[in-house]
Amino acid sequence: MKIISAILLGLHLAASPINEALKIERAFEATQSKGQWETLFDGKDASKHWTSAKGGGFPTQGWKVEDGVLKLVPGEKGGDIISKKVYSDFILEIEFKLDKNTNSGVKYLVSPLQTKAGKVELNGPEYQMIDDFNHESVKGGISPKTETGSAYLLYAPDKNKVLKPHGQWNKARIVVKGNLVEHWLNGKKILSYERGTDEFRALVAGTKFEMYSSRYGEAVAGHIMLTDHQDASSFRNIRIKRI
Repeated sequence: MKIISAILLGLHLAASPINEALKIERAFEATQSKGQWETLFDGKDASKHWTSAKGGGFPTQGWKVEDGVLKLVPGEKGGDIISKKVYSDFILEIEFKLDKNTNSGVKYLVSPLQTKAGKVELNGPEYQMIDDFNHESVKGGISPKTETGSAYLLYAPDKNKVLKPHGQWNKARIVVKGNLVEHWLNGKKILSYERGTDEFRALVAGTKFEMYSSRYGEAVAGHIMLTDHQDASSFRNIRIKRI
């Protein structure tokens, strides 16, 4: 398993071999913990389950644990962090709290993708987390596909979703089963979509994600990522269950 993870983080393989490696790890780990909740943050040591997306261990700045909460410190440029393990079919739950005007998000099925220019990047679909009430890019409902709970740039959440304002805790839930994906917010399903369909690929082609020669959002399995947009964000009670 450690060898496979090292390969994935090497970022130098083509999409097909990467997916084959992910299949192997998915099969191995599914036999170990399927149906059981795995804590991804225990309120004490974030480095146990998370590492820098750039490699080299957990960031020494930008991210800190305080009073049982994993916090992103604005301006310190800690960078994105990813789970050390990869996941395919799963339920992910995470509580998040945003400051005023914060832009953040959780990406899933994160795997190496090659751009048309030949660069390799880690990316995957994103459950957007943003201050819908104050952020200029979304307030007033002007950009549904980039507001909280959206599948960023692709699918808008239910317009009747219940989002608590900045400074209060919200609970996100992401369910992935094969190509079927669900986003939940505070106990209610707010969107669902299917990866790999003609509709999905057409939507991808209409966004910045068309830059990839690899299939964006269609990895067999991948890492969980907490993004660093240089805005204050807080996370707690992060757990995942393979299904």
